[in-house]
Amino acid sequence: MNKNTKDIIKGIVTSSIAAIAASHGSNAVPSYSFNNHSEHSLKEEGGALKKDLSYKLLLNMRSDSDYYLSGHRSHSSHRSHSSHRSGSSHYSSSHTSHYSSSSTSKSSGYSGSSNHSTTSGTTSGLYSTAKSPYSYSLGERTISKSVYGSDVKSAADYLVKLGYLKSYQISNNSSGYVVCNDVLVEAIKAYEKDKGLTVDGQITKSTASSLVSDASSYRKLGDRFLVLGMSGSDVAEMKNCLIDKGYIEGAPCGRFDSVYFSSELLDKLKLFLDDIGLEWEGRVDADMVRFLKKKYDD
Repeated sequence: MNKNTKDIIKGIVTSSIAAIAASHGSNAVPSYSFNNHSEHSLKEEGGALKKDLSYKLLLNMRSDSDYYLSGHRSHSSHRSHSSHRSGSSHYSSSHTSHYSSSSTSKSSGYSGSSNHSTTSGTTSGLYSTAKSPYSYSLGERTISKSVYGSDVKSAADYLVKLGYLKSYQISNNSSGYVVCNDVLVEAIKAYEKDKGLTVDGQITKSTASSLVSDASSYRKLGDRFLVLGMSGSDVAEMKNCLIDKGYIEGAPCGRFDSVYFSSELLDKLKLFLDDIGLEWEGRVDADMVRFLKKKYDD
């Protein structure tokens, strides 16, 4: 095997070790050594040992996300010859060489096949860091199917709050990270459709910004008491309930519409309360919400 091929193989293994360290920590990293010479080349004619040019690659972990790679190459030889007739002679030599390299690896938080992972390596420099899936913030990278990490968990939690996903539909991989599964992809698509965004099932930086903004202001009917003069998505949901029951005519409000609790809307609500035997007591409470959400066939 020529030198260039050996260097390429070393680079591949180095990057692979770095990716393992980034995703699973130092305990998951095996130890490797590369031998530049075959077993047969270590011996000279006559059985004497030749120089040991074996290359040892060491991965030194400072923490689960902080490491550096170093190499050590040493060779030594020892020869002796003795003669009963003319005395004896002794020859020895040793040489040690050091080689160090660093590998920079950034784990993209993908799992599964190799086309879902990204690693990079270099043999220049002395120090390297890697980004853990745990450290990603929502919007820092694009989230698509099979991506996992803290940012995926944030996106899933927001979609649960907005009603596009159920908590039990969130899944974790073997490392404990929330992973973007098929159900989450469909929830992302539904959100994108409602917002008039490109429906591709991916959360880009701009989609993430929109998701955070909507989730921070969104309220479901029942999240708070409603009184005259309030505005919000929960007032819009109450209006939709009255539309569904025939007390208001017109098209339903959108999920993210903010509606004002006007005196006209209160009059329609009072008609509904009279029909179910409840009285208006100045606020929309849990009992009213239960009847508002109740379907005719319940």
